Amino acid sequence: MSRKPNPEDGAEPSISRMLHRAVQTAAELHAGIAGPGALTPRQHAILEAVAAEDGATQSQLVAATGVDRSTLAELVARLGERGLLERSQSTTDARAKQVRLTEAGRERLDASRPAAAEVDQTLLARLPKDKRARFLKDLGRLIAEPPETREVDPASKSGGKKKKKSKKSGV
Repeated sequence: MSRKPNPEDGAEPSISRMLHRAVQTAAELHAGIAGPGALTPRQHAILEAVAAEDGATQSQLVAATGVDRSTLAELVARLGERGLLERSQSTTDARAKQVRLTEAGRERLDASRPAAAEVDQTLLARLPKDKRARFLKDLGRLIAEPPETREVDPASKSGGKKKKKSKKSGV
């Protein structure tokens, strides 16, 4: 039996573990709302990214979705096999493949959007109304800054790594 983190017991909650559990919760909720055979959250995210940038390269999709390169390549291949995406040689980079939605992919994405929106609303409903906008803004901040500019707190338990210089602030 797992124990829920209690901030009053003095133990620091693991942010990574809590975020991972939040993703699991969202995926479970998505599966229940969307039903069997529906797009998974990752598949939906990839189709949304392609819809937003038709002809994007897989590298651009990695940046847009946060899905690692090898997983994204596998998902794009499977979505292609299902007739939802098509890949073609990039017209500007011989090493890259461009990804486009097929008509079936666009229809499947459109059909998936109501369930994805319901999941989002269900998750947000767990927060007080006056905290929802701030929560979304803070989540955006967590993912917005590129890894190479993030600073490591030397007081953290990361082995005393020194702060990286920020390209923005020059510190």
